[in-house]
Amino acid sequence: MNSFNAYSVTAMRPALRHWVMAPLAAVALLVLAACNGTAVVTLTATASTDTFLAYRVGLVSVELQTSNGNTATKALPASTTVDLVNLVNVSEVLGSTTVAKANYTTAIITVDYGSAEIVYDDGTEYGLALTPVGTSGQALGQVTLTLTLDPANDLSVNTNKVSRLALDFKLAASNVVSTSSGTVTVTPLIVASASPTDSKNVRIRGPLVSTDTANTRYTVGVTPFDFPTAETGQLNISPSDVTTYEINGTAWTGTAGLTALAGLSSSAMTVTLGTMTSSSSTSTTTTNGTTTTSTTTDVSYAATEVLAGSSVQSSSLDRVSGIVSARSGNTLTVEDATLIGIDGTNTFLSRTATVQVGAGTLVTVLGQGSTGNNTVAQISVGSFIHAFGTATTPSSGDVTLDASAGHVQLDKTSASGLVTVVGSGSLDLNLTSLGGRSIKAFDFVGTGSSSSAPTSPSSYVVSAGTLDLTNSTVGVPVVVTGLVGSFGAAPPDFTASALLDPSTISAELVVDYGLGTSAPFTTYNSAEIDLARTNASIGTRDLIQVGAESINIVGMSSDPLIVPSTTVSTLIFSIGHGASGTVENFITFDAFVTTLTSELNGSVLVTGVTALGQYTSSSYTFTATSITVVLNN
Repeated sequence: MNSFNAYSVTAMRPALRHWVMAPLAAVALLVLAACNGTAVVTLTATASTDTFLAYRVGLVSVELQTSNGNTATKALPASTTVDLVNLVNVSEVLGSTTVAKANYTTAIITVDYGSAEIVYDDGTEYGLALTPVGTSGQALGQVTLTLTLDPANDLSVNTNKVSRLALDFKLAASNVVSTSSGTVTVTPLIVASASPTDSKNVRIRGPLVSTDTANTRYTVGVTPFDFPTAETGQLNISPSDVTTYEINGTAWTGTAGLTALAGLSSSAMTVTLGTMTSSSSTSTTTTNGTTTTSTTTDVSYAATEVLAGSSVQSSSLDRVSGIVSARSGNTLTVEDATLIGIDGTNTFLSRTATVQVGAGTLVTVLGQGSTGNNTVAQISVGSFIHAFGTATTPSSGDVTLDASAGHVQLDKTSASGLVTVVGSGSLDLNLTSLGGRSIKAFDFVGTGSSSSAPTSPSSYVVSAGTLDLTNSTVGVPVVVTGLVGSFGAAPPDFTASALLDPSTISAELVVDYGLGTSAPFTTYNSAEIDLARTNASIGTRDLIQVGAESINIVGMSSDPLIVPSTTVSTLIFSIGHGASGTVENFITFDAFVTTLTSELNGSVLVTGVTALGQYTSSSYTFTATSITVVLNN
């Protein structure tokens, strides 16, 4: 496992902050770290069964506290903006902070909805913009949440060690959409754990500070979420000989990539993707007859992919990112895209963006690790792209990006649907979404090998190669990840590098109870929760979503049983309190149920239940890795 180290950086006024650290300052920071430990805070989001195209809110502050409240540390030194849609498939480091050696039991987070941009995927071209409101219909501003960690698993920070706090914004538990009124009722719910809550890749974004090729490592500042923000710490990252790089549009692997990284200026922007794991060890000491047991935690990070320089952010080119919804010749249409200007400003484009490509456009494939013979023909409907060029906004208000002499990065995308045909190394899908968007937003004209045969969403051909298709039988949902076929050359319409079937798709259970119910469960104990499907208070949502398949809970012939997973270590069970803004978190089902039993006293009402995991329809069993129960108090 690759090493992972972290150091703090003192907050400065932006005009005085320098990316390059003087040797003396570096020594001072190392000495400071020697007396303390480091807390790395990551943020992810769990998708809702209501698909959002944008969910931009202000992240005002993230603070860590000990049990007595006397020791408080800011993990986010200055407010920023985050689009939670971009965190559904990844966790992002929002801060790396040097903190006093202590056990931290609480995280206090303030979210600002005053200037929120929330767009719901209603199947139309631009989606539906929603106004966030509180439970009484009031306008929302800043909302503060108090997250308590499992008492048996608080954030233990030790000298010269790195500890991780994982935060997860639960979009389904937090939001109830009303398309008729154009509003979303928001009761924000974020869960927290000192143990990883998922196995997603972890993204680290920030300016390059230095590169040490002799010791195979580089140092970056942390500036999260692609928004202008103050630096929130620094991290030392040690890549491996299989880490892939794209630097200023050129692909590398291993040592050659690190050497190319060393050639960049110390202010070049970087993005690193990799896996983060936590380990712990317990020691027991006896002094004067008193035995003390202490637990030490540390964090490892394995970097798999590095982007740097103009491959992240250019000083001369704007960047448009999004899913291609149509293509005509060398003109690409991208709906609900993100524009990052040369000055770093980040704008959600609520209408249509047009990208012009041509023979002079450099095309790269992220993660390829070597210079491939890539062309603009590889960009087709459904491609997820980052296009670099010159942006203009004509009188229509729709942004046009000229990338004919620029650069387009192709990233992996996903396709979700129900299997209609199983072939040898291939599947046909009745497609429901592409790149996480409703299929209704796409125009497939020109994608086929002849003008009369464009891609058909109802018979979407996926090349699966050697992927296991054992459980991908006709009628079941599957989700594939990979690249769409070249424009004008389909079929195949999609080449999959990964596939999830009903046994591996992350299913989601969501039930709302309006103003609340005192009896959401038929029974519940330390083994299972029997969810009462006939409860009269069940509101606007009552479903289990398994990829492209939606199962109505009220219409089931038996109550669904929610049981904790016994095979996954990344478990998190949470009780949210809507009125107080408190969220209690547990890593064991026993502790969760014990607390829930004491709090459901007959006068406290449950307003919602969500769960993540795998669903087995034959036994009506939902095996959960995460459960949230929201109470009205």
